[in-house]
Amino acid sequence: MANNASPEQNQNHCSPINSSSPLMQGNLPSLTLSGKIRVTVTFFLFLLSTTFNVSFLLKLKKWTQKKEKGKKLSRMKVLLKHLTLANLLETLIVMPLDGMWNITVQWYGGEFLCKVLSYLKLFSMYAPAFMMVVISLDRSLAITRPLAVSTSKLGQSLIGLGWLLSSLIAGPQLYIFRMIHLADGSGQSEGFSQCVTHCSFPQWWHQAFYNLFTFSCLFIIPLLIMLICNAKIIFTLTRILRQDPHKLQLNQSKNNIPRARLRTLRMTVAFATSFTICWTPYYVLGIWYWFDPEMLNRVSDPVNHFFFLFAFLNPCFDPLIYGYFSL
Repeated sequence: MANNASPEQNQNHCSPINSSSPLMQGNLPSLTLSGKIRVTVTFFLFLLSTTFNVSFLLKLKKWTQKKEKGKKLSRMKVLLKHLTLANLLETLIVMPLDGMWNITVQWYGGEFLCKVLSYLKLFSMYAPAFMMVVISLDRSLAITRPLAVSTSKLGQSLIGLGWLLSSLIAGPQLYIFRMIHLADGSGQSEGFSQCVTHCSFPQWWHQAFYNLFTFSCLFIIPLLIMLICNAKIIFTLTRILRQDPHKLQLNQSKNNIPRARLRTLRMTVAFATSFTICWTPYYVLGIWYWFDPEMLNRVSDPVNHFFFLFAFLNPCFDPLIYGYFSL
């Protein structure tokens, strides 16, 4: 999430029309005990998530090798493959970056890495969210319009669109993030540098709008789509059961809901549940900070770190979910 500051802080560091970073002389961050615990847990989750997601990719590869020549993975396994790749990308970028940044406290990577890694961080957060949206849409169409979906390439198109949107929407990170150096009143550098959104927005509300847009794309919109798709699926199943309860027991029929689809339905619901549980504390804390930057002084460091670490559980849970339902 982008760095934020109050309008009063903005005026202390930039011209009245510019935004600023949260850095203030005399109140520089440092690595505390709770910060050290956060770093330790972060790298533990990094190893856990990497192991789980790589293991599932290897399992998919074995499935492919066992299939007869010329046959491809099922559409659902292709979707799971891309979700696994997105989770692995998030794991390999976000977790090490967060851990190392907490260790060094300040930024030593220079201007180029500040921009590139800020972009890759947001891109790798968009990708899993959009892949779960793609899975929800695909499962919804597979159950509500099974014949139409089975003969189309809509799934592949949605996957490509998910990756494309992730790369495009993260683009502003290359512009708004920059490296700054904190200096005292005489202009002498204190040797503290940071990668922030300092002076990147013409008005403070521009930054607030960008934060809201990012929050909506990462959490609100994906969650709403998943909820709508799952509600539509449940409504369809309920209607079919009322019309003919035996349809759910059939294996092949243009009107039936095969048991395999019911299994992937439960998996989709599990994805949405994991996404909601893991990311809600993170975004609640972020929104609170957007509207009240002083909350950092009222909420203890261990609580802040715990909420942010909770989000890292999502890429760890996802391979367990699709491993349980598909293996």
